[in-house]
Amino acid sequence: MYSIVNDSQLKTWTVQESENGQRLDVFLAHHLKVSRTIATRLAADCLVNEKPRKSSHSLKTNEVVQCPHEEDEVINVDTAQHTPIVKHEFPPVLFEDEHLIIVNKPRGLTVHAGAGEQETLVDLLQQRGTPLSSLGEEDRAGIVHRLDKDTSGVMVVCKTNAAHEILAEDFAKRRVKKTYIALVCGVPPQQGRIDTPIFRHPVQRKKMTVQATGRAAVTDYKVLMSWHQFALVEVDLKTGRTHQIRVHFQYINHPVVGDAVYSGYKRAVSSAKNSELKSALREMHYQALHAARLQMEHPITKVLLDIETPLPEDMQNLIELLNKETVGSR
Repeated sequence: MYSIVNDSQLKTWTVQESENGQRLDVFLAHHLKVSRTIATRLAADCLVNEKPRKSSHSLKTNEVVQCPHEEDEVINVDTAQHTPIVKHEFPPVLFEDEHLIIVNKPRGLTVHAGAGEQETLVDLLQQRGTPLSSLGEEDRAGIVHRLDKDTSGVMVVCKTNAAHEILAEDFAKRRVKKTYIALVCGVPPQQGRIDTPIFRHPVQRKKMTVQATGRAAVTDYKVLMSWHQFALVEVDLKTGRTHQIRVHFQYINHPVVGDAVYSGYKRAVSSAKNSELKSALREMHYQALHAARLQMEHPITKVLLDIETPLPEDMQNLIELLNKETVGSR
């Protein structure tokens, strides 16, 4: 089994002369006593001379490496206490051929294996007998992009290595357009761009934060509907950082409704004006964020794919209650 890391303070090393030219992931694997695979993942959270670097970065003598993980905090999943496995139905298929499968991922379904042993989208695909590409790690078979566990919507998975290789490059070079719909607290300007770097929180590892030395992150949005204390926004990601939408909207003081990690849950509940809406918001313990549309060129056939899926029922219900509240206040 693989390893995971708990929250911790920054660990700092100075690169020694004997380590000159060593890759960052190799350096981390040695100092943290973890596998190369885990070290590659951890490298995304580390700073070299206060700047983010790729796992393949070649270190130089006297460079300072900082990582929010201490070696005594690394534990093996085999010995960790697991929560009960949650079973899921196979998600609705939006498109499928011999190279790809595109599904409407529900909230609560993790895309690939992580901490714990929850059933994942990869598990469901394998149980279904769907062939998956063999590029990358075994527990991430076919995965070329991801959605947070509690974000619903369009998700594409590759069946063949040829499709995986091309589509992974398309995602990396931003040739795939992903459109999200979010319900946020407060009413932001009618449209705007949020251009602030994002990096892993130095203490709370499960969180991301705006940080000057982080990785470039750009989010465009426009308001589709608005009410007194809430707005429905369409979001166009120009980069693909972890939790980007959630972090950016918290940064401009309009956190995503229901997002307890980034201040959206309590604020949404406290902003509700009637008991019915307040009750619905109390029950929404996850972000009101949906990957509504995916536009891309098929990696093999080169046909343009434009896949859309409607808002989940709980978000539609909140919109109906907000409309009802607005009418009732007139």
